Amino acid sequence: MRRDLTAAAQALRIGAGQGLAGWTVLAGRCLFYVLIMTVLSALWDKVAAEPVAGAIPLPKGDLVLYVLATEWITLALPSVHLRFEDDIRSGGLEPHLLRPKFYLLQSLAQSLGGTLVRLAALGVTAVAWLAATGRAGPPPAAYPYLAVLGVLAVTVGMLLYATAGLCAFWARRILPFQLVIQKLMFLLGGLFAPISLYPDWLRKIGEVTPFAAHLYWAGIQALHPSGTMFLKAAAWQVLWIALLSLLCVALWRAGLAKVLREGGV
Repeated sequence: MRRDLTAAAQALRIGAGQGLAGWTVLAGRCLFYVLIMTVLSALWDKVAAEPVAGAIPLPKGDLVLYVLATEWITLALPSVHLRFEDDIRSGGLEPHLLRPKFYLLQSLAQSLGGTLVRLAALGVTAVAWLAATGRAGPPPAAYPYLAVLGVLAVTVGMLLYATAGLCAFWARRILPFQLVIQKLMFLLGGLFAPISLYPDWLRKIGEVTPFAAHLYWAGIQALHPSGTMFLKAAAWQVLWIALLSLLCVALWRAGLAKVLREGGV
């Protein structure tokens, strides 16, 4: 176990180094972040300025800050599912099985390293965008909450995509699994609007899903930072990280058994 954790830490550093080395791609991602936030902020400002009679009342606070946080998390996510699909479908997985290092843990740790670099760069971009546009940012108390919840949130998202990638052991293409997870992130995660705007029954369902742990619980801290809410959010995120990790291991073992039994995917 100690050897696996040491190897994972090394993979994390390698992933971070790769993220920094690809600075041009990182800069493009930050530029896209600025572009999409400029568009979405104009939309939400228009909605807030001209409320429709009979519409669901918007929560107090600048909803642009909520979207700023959820997009920050979304754009930091790695394409770990595509890596798993390529390795499993192309036969590139077999050489990794001969090594003493745990392939699944190594791959996830390396992807997380690059994700943390993107998260930091996008976070700086968000602060710069707020300053450039003259928009008031989250309360100072929100920043440490967002930093912790953001790291946990991208970990949840990465594990969700990893489950889609591991389905390549059984499916020729993982795109359908990826799309289902992605759309549930949008809906139950509340990418563009807090799930507190949903009907009560749907809100209660959404809050306990991994998709809310991925986006909503971190995003809402940008609107209403609270120590109590932070602890609740972190608890849901840690719970789903543990459950999704177990699911990934179960899928990995079942898929590997299939490969060893049948001699291929």
